[in-house]
Amino acid sequence: MTKTLKKRFIIFTMTAITCLLVFIVIAINGLNWVMLEQMSDLEMEILVESGGVFQRMTFNRPPFFIQPMDMDRMRSARFFVVRSDADGNIRDVNTDQIFSIDIETAKDYALTVFETGKESGRIKGYKFAVKQIGPDRLTFFMDISRQNESFYLVLFVSSAIAVLCWLIVLVFVIFLSGKVIRPILAGMEKQKQFITNAGHEMKTPLAIIQSNNDTMALIHGENKYNAHIRAQTKRLNVLMSNLLTLARLDEEIRLPTDPINISEVINELLPPYQDAALTRNLRFQVLIEPNITLLINKDSLRQMLTILLDNALRYTPDNGSVHLTLKRQGRHVQIIQENTCDPFHEADIERLFERFYRG
Repeated sequence: MTKTLKKRFIIFTMTAITCLLVFIVIAINGLNWVMLEQMSDLEMEILVESGGVFQRMTFNRPPFFIQPMDMDRMRSARFFVVRSDADGNIRDVNTDQIFSIDIETAKDYALTVFETGKESGRIKGYKFAVKQIGPDRLTFFMDISRQNESFYLVLFVSSAIAVLCWLIVLVFVIFLSGKVIRPILAGMEKQKQFITNAGHEMKTPLAIIQSNNDTMALIHGENKYNAHIRAQTKRLNVLMSNLLTLARLDEEIRLPTDPINISEVINELLPPYQDAALTRNLRFQVLIEPNITLLINKDSLRQMLTILLDNALRYTPDNGSVHLTLKRQGRHVQIIQENTCDPFHEADIERLFERFYRG
């Protein structure tokens, strides 16, 4: 139980931390991308308005979070301009502000933009914008490789820091998990101790009641009241045994296991349940694959099968059906129990395996 609680605490905590860190990384890089986009859009707007010729000019105040523009920054921009007529025929190419693009490549870019019919956009690492000047058409191409490099640098650094923080938090969570779950374990231990003590304390009065009831039956003869007392004391004994078993299971004690032919175990358990099914006119169908052997605790297997079959007969309406199947499925073994149930009652599937839950 200690290992299970630690594992769940670590998984839950680290899942929350992971979601938080992912959100922070996405928020930082999303904001960074918006700022870089606004910055490059502002540079492109100034570039188009100036016609690619930078003289002394007054720059407006940029939007929030964007570095103010100045002449040095604009002169450091890398761009080229292609002049063409209304039909797309190239008249002039200016690549003075960039050395990585030759004239032929610039013409190809301009023709591609002309064919798309767009006034602005992106093409192979460049932003472009079209400006109409009389019959001519100026297409400006601005290199945004520095923008991309800046974005990926921030993305790498923020992701690396997030991973480092995640690992540091993981170490602290693992170290502190024992202290965090200690009060929970203490409460569970007290609960188990109470169940164990109560179970043992109740065994003695139950045994006395049962013994006195048997004595009264011998002296005064058997009657319905003796039968009721005997049935209820047996029921209480079973209940206390189940509670003690659950308390032992929570202690994670390894049960002894042996190679058990579970096909034979199931066949040994079936006759009483088949007789009970006949008395209620239930169709009890069994499909047991022979000679299936597992390394398992025999008593626990019998208890599990008894619970399954008891519940199946108890909650199957009259004239219903019960199906029990044992078969190999690859490297695994399947025990499938199906029974008719109330079609108007829907069980909460997520709570199906909770203790004492009745669907």
